[in-house]
Amino acid sequence: MLTQQDIVTITGVLGPAEELGGNTWFWNIRDTSTGRVLALSISLGVDLGGESTGTLVSAQTHQGYLELHDVTAFLCIEPDEVMFITKRNEAFSSLVVGSSCTCSLYSNIRSTLLKQDLTELDPSVLMAAMQLSLADSLLESLS
Repeated sequence: MLTQQDIVTITGVLGPAEELGGNTWFWNIRDTSTGRVLALSISLGVDLGGESTGTLVSAQTHQGYLELHDVTAFLCIEPDEVMFITKRNEAFSSLVVGSSCTCSLYSNIRSTLLKQDLTELDPSVLMAAMQLSLADSLLESLS
């Protein structure tokens, strides 16, 4: 689960957040050069069902709405992105958002995929493997 100190680190990348109370922070990110908008919220200590609480990260763009439940880690990626990571069994999911309103979701990526030689991967899984390989050492600590 993320902490309030993690929120401080994330604001260093994405800019200041509005604290909504109840352990929820909101970013209204705008890229004036492209007109893109990204609404991001992070909520700590959310009831995720089954007597489980955790961190919920949600992102809304003009293209849709995405949620990542039970976020256990994050990674700041230069120059302007943050990768939020969830691990369940032997699979990882991540939501990557940026201060230029970029937003990508990679879901249920098997950890074995990240151990393979990138040059031998099926092209359809290459992007997910490359993106999550940026967090390789962090992912190892979650295993």
